[in-house]
Amino acid sequence: MITKKEMSKILGIDQNTIKNWENSRPVLHKIVMEHFEDDNKKPDLNNPTYLKNEILKAIDKLPEVKTKKFYHLMMAELAEMGH
Repeated sequence: MITKKEMSKILGIDQNTIKNWENSRPVLHKIVMEHFEDDNKKPDLNNPTYLKNEILKAIDKLPEVKTKKFYHLMMAELAEMGH
């Protein structure tokens, strides 16, 4: 999780400002905190390792027939690319 110090650098404000928002502007504080929490939950779709792991997890959930189908689809894609 991102720290308030890191948040303050990103937002270009003093670290104490975020702390003060807890009391003086609770709605704004909640929005900012949720934004940074949500940022951490977003998957990195540019990370090939992440994508490969997600594909493997998804394949594990498929029935055998569908697993074979996706295998053949991937192999066909690779063949078209010359692999």
